[in-house]
Amino acid sequence: MLSALPPPDDPRVLVGTSHADDAGVFRLSGEEALIGTLDFFTPIVDDPYLYGSIAAANSLSDVYAMGGEPLFALAIAAFPEDEKILPYLADVMAGAADKAKEAGICIIGGHTVKDREPKFGLSVTGRVHPDRMWHNRGAKPGDAIVLTKPLGTGIATSAIKWGICPKETEEAVIASMGRLNANASKAGREVGISTATDVTGFGLIGHLLEVLEGSGLTAEIRRQDVPVFPGVRDLMRRKRIDALTGVRRFPGSEWIHATFGGHPIPGGTHQNMAHQTGRVRLPPMLPADEAYLLSDPQTSGGLLMFVPTASAEALCDALRATGEGAWRIGRTVEAGDLAMQRITVI
Repeated sequence: MLSALPPPDDPRVLVGTSHADDAGVFRLSGEEALIGTLDFFTPIVDDPYLYGSIAAANSLSDVYAMGGEPLFALAIAAFPEDEKILPYLADVMAGAADKAKEAGICIIGGHTVKDREPKFGLSVTGRVHPDRMWHNRGAKPGDAIVLTKPLGTGIATSAIKWGICPKETEEAVIASMGRLNANASKAGREVGISTATDVTGFGLIGHLLEVLEGSGLTAEIRRQDVPVFPGVRDLMRRKRIDALTGVRRFPGSEWIHATFGGHPIPGGTHQNMAHQTGRVRLPPMLPADEAYLLSDPQTSGGLLMFVPTASAEALCDALRATGEGAWRIGRTVEAGDLAMQRITVI
């Protein structure tokens, strides 16, 4: 869709639409550039306050993924003109406002439209030094690849909607989606990483591919080192029939679900895999569930950070010191005579 836009011809545009970066960057001076990004989506949890909070954290993440700091935000909302639903918009806004305050910024305006399905998010403006921004062309050969949040939010939120997600998994996933990537970004700046991106709708594989293709590299990923939220693998074996979701149990209902139902794997996972499979070499006989996890769309996922090997432990220590996760999941490799595959999963 973005190919329909003419490429920016303003020399002050440092990052535009050409390399699938997390945000646009516009130079103001030799010392400062503005970061601009927008993201919004439909509700993924029932609680409107948490929905607003997660949507705000997700929108802010793109600024942190560019190595910047947010300045202010505008809200974008679409809500049905329904007297039973419209009052929830105030709770959504409250969740977003509190998350923005946690990030040290204000929501200074916005725009709303009427729509049958609720949608909410933020347009965030941030700043970064032009010479210190992270972009999708910044990874170096031999970099360690570090991930700061586990995978599985797409599967877990589908299971939450179906009412089959264990409380422990639900709480862990919601807490993670609502956590800002501010501390992770700060740790990356202090240690001096090569670049970063955040893991969102295209899943781990999709966003890793963007960096590898932009940087002219390949990568090896150690599947056993990739973190997954507790309980998610068990959820992938559960089955439910959409039409019966939320219906009170009746004799034989579990058998019907198990026999005729589908797994809580989002449609986006299958779309991601169809787009990515040709560029990934998976181990022989890899269970399908494990492949799904690598392409599972994430909401407000962690940062995927590329750091020189000599600084990898320092980065992990800095992340853990602020309560962030830190998993070394692989390394980048010189492309050489590149075949089709950019990623090898071992």
